[in-house]
Order: sequence, then C-alpha cells, then structure tokens
Amino acid sequence: MADVEIITGAGVDLLTAPSWDTFAASEGTAFHTSRFLLPWWRDRLAKNPTSSLIAAEILDSESVIGICAFEFDSGVLSFAGGRDVVDYMGPLALPGREKDVAAALAEWMFEDLPWTRASFAGLVCDDVMAQAFADELARRTQAVTVETYDQAPRIGPAPDGYLPLLNSKRRADVLRKRNRLTEAVGELEVIASTGETVLDSLERLLTWKCDAGPATRDFVAEYRGFLRAALVELAAVDAGHIVELRASGRPLAAAIILKHRNTDYIYNMSYDLAFASRDNAGLAPGIVLVSLLVERSLDRGAVFDFLKGAQDYKLRLGGKPVDLIDITVER
Repeated sequence: MADVEIITGAGVDLLTAPSWDTFAASEGTAFHTSRFLLPWWRDRLAKNPTSSLIAAEILDSESVIGICAFEFDSGVLSFAGGRDVVDYMGPLALPGREKDVAAALAEWMFEDLPWTRASFAGLVCDDVMAQAFADELARRTQAVTVETYDQAPRIGPAPDGYLPLLNSKRRADVLRKRNRLTEAVGELEVIASTGETVLDSLERLLTWKCDAGPATRDFVAEYRGFLRAALVELAAVDAGHIVELRASGRPLAAAIILKHRNTDYIYNMSYDLAFASRDNAGLAPGIVLVSLLVERSLDRGAVFDFLKGAQDYKLRLGGKPVDLIDITVER
C-alpha cells in the first residue's frame, strides 16, 4: 500500500477521462463504462439535484490499478447506478490488486466522507474484488451486513454450441417453439439496429412494454429518456443494439443487447402483444428471439448474461443463477 494513492473528483471529469474507459474496457462490464454511467447520471441528477457523483481512481506509481464511481446523497453513500437500471456496480481492480484497491477505497470512505449509511448493491458474490471490498469494510467496522438480493442467470462458453447444452426436454421445447412460430408466420429474421434506426426500434420495444401492464408502463415513463440517451451512446461504438425478430418484414419481438468484452447482455426485451393475441395464442416470439440470441452468442464464443431476475424462462433456456449481493454499513 505504500505507493498506492487514490484520486477522487466530484462531477464527471474522471468519468470522461480516457483512462476511465480504458480500464473499464479491460476489467469491467458494460455498466462501468462512461457511455452507460454518464446518461444514467444526467438522468439521476435531473430527478434528484441534491445528489453528487464522485469518481475514484486508485493508482500505483501513476498506473491505474482500480476505479469506482459513487453517488452521495443526504448522507447515504452508494455505487453510481440505480438498482432499477444498472445491474453490475462497484469497484474494478487489476487482477491481483483487489486488496490494495479495497483498502484504498475503504480508507478514503471512512476518513474523508461524512456519510452516515452506505448501501452497496450490484456486486457479484463470487467476484474477487467484491469479496475483497466486503472483507475490508468488515475489518473496519462490525456494523456491516451482506445480503443476497437477486440473481443474474448466465450461460458460459459452450464448445459444442447452445442446443447440446440443454437437456433433451428443454432442447425439444426450444425447437418446438421455433418450428411453431415459423409454421405460423414463415421465415424468421433476426435484425440488429444501426445508429440510424436504434431509436425507432427502441420506441417500438417500449410501446410493447407499455402495453404489458401498469408496472412496465410506469418503468417506461420513468426511464424512457435515460434509455434513449444510453442507447445512442452505446450504438455509436457498436456496444448497444435493439435486436428484432421479424417475419415478412413485421417485427414480432425485440431485445436490448449490450456488448462488452466477451459478454452479451440482454438488458430488456418485449414482444408484440397484438400479434400474440387469440389467433396466435401459444406462440412465443419473445422466447424464440432470446433462444436465437443465446445461440448466436455461444456460437461466437461469448458469454450470455440474462442480467438480474431469475425468471423461469431464463432458467429453462439454460441460465445458471449467480447471486448479487448488497453490502450495508452503518455508522
């Protein structure tokens, strides 16, 4: 720790520095990049002007070994990113430097910030950095609780491809759904948005979500602006798309797909409820689309991450749940 120092800054200066995204690109997730965090922060600040963004870089001999972004509001310290829209949050570190990064962050937190409560969600239970951070907080105070609050199913690389990964019953179910949909509507196409079409495709997806019920309608009303801003940023670097399932040119289902390093994340999805009406009851365009997206990801050697929420369809499609934890500290 002798040569380790922490540099912090209120506002977006550190997030917009090239070193931030360089580090996030090599060690983080899509949610750690400035192209995701900055739209989130602009949306958050517009809704809650009393909040502050604090970014931190941890250095050793002027080389960055870790980063973390925080939100500070009314005495509460949390990771930047709200639970409603950000799945993975928290510190990143170079492999082997997790304890140094955790110690530097904890020292800064306890000595330099006037928080009364800290709530750190978005941590993956088996992540080395998350464990080092939890251990360092527990070393400094007994007023620490660690709880599992959700799960994020994933499918890792599959050398033999997607369908052989499933048991015979699940594989037959996926193929049956694909075949039934093809028989009903004809040839299926999977089309990814471009920078020019991403917003139109997003609006179609959000309209379908509004049709699904009051809860999703409220979500869209709350976060439509954020989603539009984030997708524009991500699409500009080929890191975010709306992928649609179409037949005869008609969109049937759509998903927001984020790409980062060797992982494809399905951030949100919906389907045309008007299509899945009485005449087409039993067809499952949403499940068909997701199964095709999983297959495409695994075929190119990527990990497919369903993100938080261990819904049954994610498990039936092969997702293996990973616990997400929340660390709470009182003082």
